[in-house]
This record gives sequence, structure tokens and C-alpha cells, in this order.
Amino acid sequence: MIKNINSIQVFNVASETGNVTRAAQLLNISQSSVSYHIKKLETDLGYSLFRRTKQGLDLTEEGAVLASHVEKGLNMIQTGLERVANQAGSVKVALLPMFSSRWLSSRLGGLMELQPDLQLSMHNHNNSFARMHNPASFADLGIQWGKGNWNGFAVHRLWPEKLAVVCSPAYLATHPISRPKDLLLCNLLHVDDNRMWEEWLLMNGVKASATQAQMMLEDRHFQLSSTINGLGVSLFASWLVQEELKSGVLVNPFGRNFETSFAYYLIVPKGEKPSKPVEQFCDWMLKIRGTQAESVYGI
Repeated sequence: MIKNINSIQVFNVASETGNVTRAAQLLNISQSSVSYHIKKLETDLGYSLFRRTKQGLDLTEEGAVLASHVEKGLNMIQTGLERVANQAGSVKVALLPMFSSRWLSSRLGGLMELQPDLQLSMHNHNNSFARMHNPASFADLGIQWGKGNWNGFAVHRLWPEKLAVVCSPAYLATHPISRPKDLLLCNLLHVDDNRMWEEWLLMNGVKASATQAQMMLEDRHFQLSSTINGLGVSLFASWLVQEELKSGVLVNPFGRNFETSFAYYLIVPKGEKPSKPVEQFCDWMLKIRGTQAESVYGI
């Protein structure tokens, strides 16, 4: 039985830094105190937790097992403390910047009227929330683009999407596009990976070339500006680029949109029961999501 939680906290910092001096600095205690707590913990457990080397501290096999459980435990404690401290209604939301700016931001006023005590904390991510090692430490819930096949999350598709193939008028003038296979001669722009383009080409009877010109960009805002500036051809959820198509800075060479298995999802990490404020935000999102499909896709 461990009698002193301080030894656990010291072990956690030491395992993360691998250095007694650095751990002492972060904990604002002496190096001898760090060594004392580590030794005390090893004595209580009956195992060596670190190998002392010239470079610092290396976890033993037993130390690595303990470190993984300590990290999870301390994260759960932190989550509990935050929930108790924020009973007024704090919700951390992991957002995709383009989704946020073009859909969510204009609707948040309605949520604030319904839930005036709700405190929202927005955290941007580059479609990485579902792949984080510990997503619950980053946000209570998030918006993710993909196919919805993420383990460890409660997953809610917001609406079915249709994709538009778009490029700048200048790019189209130098790269004529009238048939799907014409895209094999174009530079295909994408974010995250090329799965969307692979699906689109397959659904339109085109075999992707191993030498296909393509460019991966950091986020959808950068992808949009790159497309407008004539770097290549992009796939976007059609509602995201309506204004650009209307103004003429982008064109849709096929004049129609395409079905896709990709969509935006509201996802909530599984584990502890969500707090009431998180449930309120989710209920609101899922209640108003139908307005998007009705206004854009007529479904």
C-alpha cells in the first residue's frame, strides 16, 4: 500500500522528464527530495522503477507499467477536479477551424440565449482529435471529419455530405476538365490523407495513377486559399464553398456534386458519464443539425 501520494506525483514527473534535476525544478523541490520519494516508492513496491544512467533515468519494465497507470489515474483526477470546479457549466470543444467559422460561429448566439450560464472553451485541431492518445484531456467533445469509424467515442453524424470538385478559373483554363479521368493530369490538393480523392476516383471509374501529382496541406483554410490561388483541384463539402462558387473565384468544372461516405461528426470520448453541460451542448448540436441538410441539400 502506498502511504504518500506525493511519491506518486514525483514519480510521474520523473518518468516524464527522465531527469532528477528537471523533475526537481518542475516540482519546486530539491533533487534529494526527488530521489527520496523515488526510493521510498521503490521500497514500498519492492521493485526498481528506474535505471540510473549517465544520461538520466530510464524506466524499468515495472516502472513503465506503473507510469502508464499513473498517467491515466492523474488525468482522471484532473478531469474530476475540473468538473467540480466548473459546475457553472464549462465545456471544452475541439473544433475544426473551417467548420467553426462557416457553420458553428453564426449559431452559437442561439445556444447562449438558451444556456446563458454555459461557458465554452474552444480548442482548434487539424482533424486529429479522434487520434489523440488521451482526447478527453484535450476536450470534452469534438467535431471530426471522416467516416465515423473511431473506437472509444460516442459518434453522431451531423448530416450526409455531397462533395464539389473545385478549382480556380485560371487553373481550369490551363488544365481542361470535362471528364473524371482528366483529373489524372491535375494536381490534387488534400488535407490529412488522400482517402477522399481515392474514393472519388473509384466511384467515378478512374484508376488512380502511382505518379499522380498531389499536395497535402495543413488545414482546410489553407487548402481553400491554395485552390483559389491556382495550385490545383480540391474536393470540398459543397456547402463550404458556396460563396466562392457564387463569386466566381472558384468553379465546379462538372457542374454537379458527388456522393461521399465522408461527413462531419460530433464525437464524445467514452469513459465517464458526460457532465450536464456537455450533454446540453450535444443535445443542442444534434437538435439544430437538421437545418444544415434542409437548407443546403434539401433532405
